[in-house]
Amino acid sequence: MYEIPVFTSDTYNNTSYVRSGYLPFNPLLNKSLVSFQTIELYHHLFMRCPRLGIQPFVRALCDLQGVRFKNNLSVQISAAYDLYIRLVEGVRLKVRQALGRDSSNWRMLNNCPCCQYEVVGELELAIRMLLGIDGNNSLKRFQRREPPSEDGKSLGPEKEREDNRVGGGDYFLQPEAVDLWDESQWHKWPGWTPKERSPKIPCEDRWSNLKESNTNRTFGHFDVNGIFGGFCRHSFTIVFLDMIRTGEHSKYMLALLNHFMSASREDRQRLGLPENPSGSLGVGYDIACGMTAKIIRSPLNDLAQKERLSMMIGLLHGYAHNRLCQLSFLLLYIQGAGIEDLEVCERYFAQSNALAPVTRYMGRFRRRQAIANYAYHRDNMESYHNLSRFIVSNYKQALGILSRSRNTACTLRAVGLLDVKNAAVWLDEEKAYLESHQDIPEEDTTKSSYYLALGKLWECQDELRRARATFRMESGPPSELNIDHANQLVLTERQMVNKQEMEAKLLLDVQSLEERLGLRRDQRWKRDSEAWNSARELVQTAKYRKAADKLEGLTVARIFELSKMNVAGTGYKMCQHIGDAMKKRSKAILSALEEYNACAASLKPPRKLLDWDDILNYTYLSEFNFLRESRADILDKPWAKPAVREAMSELFKLIRAGEEIDRLHVEIKRLLTYMKEEEEYFATVVRRHRDNDEPLAYQIWLHGRERSRFNEVHRTRLKSIQKLKGFTVSNSHFFQPGIGARRQTVDGTEVVDAEAEGQNPNNENSDESETEDEEDERTEAILTIANDPV
Repeated sequence: MYEIPVFTSDTYNNTSYVRSGYLPFNPLLNKSLVSFQTIELYHHLFMRCPRLGIQPFVRALCDLQGVRFKNNLSVQISAAYDLYIRLVEGVRLKVRQALGRDSSNWRMLNNCPCCQYEVVGELELAIRMLLGIDGNNSLKRFQRREPPSEDGKSLGPEKEREDNRVGGGDYFLQPEAVDLWDESQWHKWPGWTPKERSPKIPCEDRWSNLKESNTNRTFGHFDVNGIFGGFCRHSFTIVFLDMIRTGEHSKYMLALLNHFMSASREDRQRLGLPENPSGSLGVGYDIACGMTAKIIRSPLNDLAQKERLSMMIGLLHGYAHNRLCQLSFLLLYIQGAGIEDLEVCERYFAQSNALAPVTRYMGRFRRRQAIANYAYHRDNMESYHNLSRFIVSNYKQALGILSRSRNTACTLRAVGLLDVKNAAVWLDEEKAYLESHQDIPEEDTTKSSYYLALGKLWECQDELRRARATFRMESGPPSELNIDHANQLVLTERQMVNKQEMEAKLLLDVQSLEERLGLRRDQRWKRDSEAWNSARELVQTAKYRKAADKLEGLTVARIFELSKMNVAGTGYKMCQHIGDAMKKRSKAILSALEEYNACAASLKPPRKLLDWDDILNYTYLSEFNFLRESRADILDKPWAKPAVREAMSELFKLIRAGEEIDRLHVEIKRLLTYMKEEEEYFATVVRRHRDNDEPLAYQIWLHGRERSRFNEVHRTRLKSIQKLKGFTVSNSHFFQPGIGARRQTVDGTEVVDAEAEGQNPNNENSDESETEDEEDERTEAILTIANDPV
């Protein structure tokens, strides 16, 4: 920071400061300034390392200058940073207006080249676009309040400074638009008629965010409990929603999907494209099974049908769902899904969580501002940079799966699966079976209850007979009883009376159940009768399933703990805590395994016994659904045999790998076309503004360079695909640019080929000279910052 020089020009001093390359701290009176390079350096450091707050940065500058840190310096730099962001956003707006990209939904609908830059004559995909949506509770915001009441039962009143600024730009959907999708507000939507509630979902007990009672609750001092976001499969941001004073409520999903699908529909109408899309919109959500029923009942249902919305479950969460949910929503069984796992939200939030320590105590405006700037930087500097790496990696993976086709064919023949159509038929049979046995028949439940109640009654009657016999033996003439004997007799009598009362209660229960079963008194079951043995089998089956549920729950916890151990950023203490928990969990799993095997052995016929190695290999938790099914008819089905199910999984992986290759060919064509046409478009716009507004032309060129700097890397990586083992030469035509269906042109101006006309507005076309200039600029900026006196 420099002492303010004397300025005599301009109406306001701050204007002169900004023109000279410095940012003021206050609107009117400033005793010191900070250079643009310093704030710009902090901005780029913050984007690359979101954990870096302003205060550590200012402390580092003070250390470099050898001066004492003062708290007011952080406040001043924070004000200058706000001004810097405001100026940057103003420049970006002018650039977008010059490019014709200043509509509120343009970024959301054109952010990802591979997903959204359609090419004329391209292959139509069964799923036109794949999105991932999810909530994240790390990016909370602490609300400043007065001290709580004396009894501590209520929070104090809010004491934050009023700030009418919104922040976030087009990266955030406003709360007013979100609240319209709360179930209590559905009646306000025109043309919507209430529908009956859907039956209970099999997975409802497994996922806490499927229960509105959980997601409706507030979280103490936090007024924003996190964000709900949507991303394409390449990690480009669609939109964020603040989860205000609730958990992961269904209204956030409905609002996000409505916002995106409505904008997509309007954009197609504006461009004169077909009103109805050619492929479905695949949306991955960890609780898609429950949200599908919610969408059908909501006002979104009509738009969802027109846009061909298809809800899916990502692979990481999918195998923890009920098998019936997997058959309907798991990506492995959905046509056109490819080998995508749709866990993009988990990967995105794993990195964006670094923002949490900095944004948690920010005001509403600054928090949104920080998240939006991080998303903008990540979209253009990370997601776009990794596009070709993503394509190459998936192409290699798909070719690797297809290379196993001969071995898979041998496996399929070995298990008798000679026709691919049989695999789909068997899946339908499995789904129909699970749907028919989803709920235990009420009659079976009543029989089981009667069996247990009758067993307790007989046990109580046996104990009562023994107590009466003991009482008769111990009782005698009063003159022969001593004090100890008399006390023991009283105790025996009390036990006998308690057993009599218990017998009466159990008898009432038995009689009530006999009425429900339609049994007369003389038809009461007897031990080892046919009805008794049948009911005993039902009870043993229920115990067996309960033991399988317990074993599955512990195994799920173990898998997630193992995955957490490998998450970057997990602290030492947390790793130690997880390690201790895993040791205890292993003992619990061993105990549950013994209980399961005991229950499995008691069934007739006995079910499969497990050992520790089986549990270690049960990564795919759908195996537990077959363990749970103890009816004899399922064991005879071909799709219930482990070898057949494993072979079917390999078959579907092959099918999905072929679909992935087709999708990647479309994405490669789109990316090459996007790069070529964007370079041409930017060169034309720069040429158009160069003569009458050179600063704007320079900013447009810089804006184009944000992405175009990675284009040569993309072209090199995509060319390497054609050298991969297993690549089909006939697919080489996908590696040539096409013509974009959404191509932008400048009216009255010829679009210039970027290769013939350089992107630099100063006609500096040499990459080598650009590199030297950039290095000189960086060196000058570093020297300026190092010599800044505080």
